[in-house]
Amino acid sequence: MFDYNIYLQKNDSMSFEEALEIYNAIFNILECKDEYLHELWKEVIDSAIVYSNMRTNWNYFSREEKQEKDKLRTSYHNTFMINLKAFHKLAEQLELDTSWTEKLGSSEDRKRWGDFAGYILCFENIRAR
Repeated sequence: MFDYNIYLQKNDSMSFEEALEIYNAIFNILECKDEYLHELWKEVIDSAIVYSNMRTNWNYFSREEKQEKDKLRTSYHNTFMINLKAFHKLAEQLELDTSWTEKLGSSEDRKRWGDFAGYILCFENIRAR
């Protein structure tokens, strides 16, 4: 069983509301019609899908499977983070509001960034209705 309230008590947690605030700030940036910015966002989405899929499956892997796939999971996480950083960097170059990164926190807080990948997919899924 998953208890969201217990999760929120962790130092590196991210609430639904925090994630939604960051996501909406990113969508304000996407009002910019720069094609490359939109391509980078698509790469963020694609890498969030790959990483979140692995992260979800992690719950069902045996100990052996986890050992076998741990480096690949880390690689997927790194790819998501690299893509999000590239998106941020271009937004900065375009002089767009990038204050959302402060709310996301340091990239050294990998769990928080990984949680955000899952939230992105949640919001994208609901937005697609």
